[in-house]
Amino acid sequence: MATDCVIRVDLASVYDRAGSRGRKLVTTLAWGDFVEVLETTASHLRVNTVRYETHPDGSILPVRTEAFIVPPKSARKHDGSKLKPSDVVMPREASTVLKVNFVDVQQGDGAVIESPDGKVVLVDGGDNQLFARYLAARYRGTSAAAPRDIDCILVTHGDADHFSGLTQIFKSETNREPRKRLFIAPRRVYHNGLVKRPSRRDDADVPEKELLGPTQVVGGRTLVTGLVDSLLDVPDEEMNLPFRQWKGALAAWSERGAIEFRRLAFGDDDAFDFFAGDDLELSVLGPFPETGDGVTGLRFLGDPPSGPRFGHESFGVGEEGFRGFSASHTINGHSIVFRLRYGGFSYLFTGDLNDEAGRALARMHQHGDVNVRSEVFKVPHHGSADFSGALFQMVSPIVSVVSSGDESAKKEYIHPRATLVGALGRHSRVDEPLVFVTELVAFFNVEGMSALTDRAKAAKRGDFFAFSRAAYGIVKTRTDGKRLLVYTDSGKSDMKEAYAYTLDENGVPVPSPVVKA
Repeated sequence: MATDCVIRVDLASVYDRAGSRGRKLVTTLAWGDFVEVLETTASHLRVNTVRYETHPDGSILPVRTEAFIVPPKSARKHDGSKLKPSDVVMPREASTVLKVNFVDVQQGDGAVIESPDGKVVLVDGGDNQLFARYLAARYRGTSAAAPRDIDCILVTHGDADHFSGLTQIFKSETNREPRKRLFIAPRRVYHNGLVKRPSRRDDADVPEKELLGPTQVVGGRTLVTGLVDSLLDVPDEEMNLPFRQWKGALAAWSERGAIEFRRLAFGDDDAFDFFAGDDLELSVLGPFPETGDGVTGLRFLGDPPSGPRFGHESFGVGEEGFRGFSASHTINGHSIVFRLRYGGFSYLFTGDLNDEAGRALARMHQHGDVNVRSEVFKVPHHGSADFSGALFQMVSPIVSVVSSGDESAKKEYIHPRATLVGALGRHSRVDEPLVFVTELVAFFNVEGMSALTDRAKAAKRGDFFAFSRAAYGIVKTRTDGKRLLVYTDSGKSDMKEAYAYTLDENGVPVPSPVVKA
């Protein structure tokens, strides 16, 4: 009889047979991964797992299989004692592992947070099908009759490269390939309340100050006052195309069950009461609404000083130097910023926060109103040069994750910028900081010369040198509040880039050996 368990070591190799002679690696499981244990002996575990077969059309399909975990005789536990097969797993209900994965969605953001008790929060979702494909593989077997409950979808702000990929989840329900379908039932949808309007009206460009809806001047500052909680209440004509499509997906999902729609701002920590647990909390640090003359809104932000950024005073926390009205900087700067803390380890998510808004957050940290110091830093705006060095210094991360991946000349933003990557290293609190870029942890096979099957495109494009994906770019983290594991896959199933940290007697994170079985 199978027993539901989770892996309790950092990495566990899974083989096709128990004996060492001629055995082949099936997969590698990580701390917190689920596994069915069929048998435990003095030398191995016999388990049910999934291996992936590559088919002639390039698809990689999961196949359920029986396999074995055989700890090497030299394997040691965290305390240095010999590692036995029974030490490799623990009962699933005893797991205390928080999982946070940052997914390569090309140009955009997409992350999955899963609590120890299985609650799921999606943070953004890119603007293409990659996030939906990843989730369909992770949460297999859903249907219209049995959708996957998603406890919360959090859209940090209304740029298409952060939420249009969520619409692709809904579109996947009709994909002709069952393995690419994902049916979900979201219970909560949170966002910053700003809605992008159409950029053209009466055959003319809409002025910047009108792209985000009604505004009002309060105390000499222009505030965006047209903030909303539910997109379902916004007329279609007041939305641009990506927002209208997202509204359509939300309307369809709401027919499966009630969805709580909510605009978040600084201090709305109660929105995540459903997620909190033992020493686990999520704090909302931004955006920061302003109130005056009986109205509340988000300040209309301006353009930063002209570049190049190299040599710019990056440690300033003042408001000087930002001029005019910029709808894009406004919607970016008012991204939802939140800090996820579990025991002695914290994550800071910053959406597309820019220099002007980053300085405001840095000032709040200086005044003791917020705490931004975090071990894992989801770097703002895909590595844009428009960042606050002062904020980076206050975060003082150990692990930084840049979500970037420009996939065409039309979406080339030179992300991440060299100045930003340098700043992340300089402002880390450790001598050897970890800086991950999601597009750089994806791996490819060289296929050689190829041709398009579409005749019209082939005639225009001609033959080309092709690559296929060997591994999608995902930065995976695991923590129980006392220990942190960070790892990525590669094109080889037996090769991982993995690092671990534990807390010393003073609660300070220090490097720790990666425990392998």
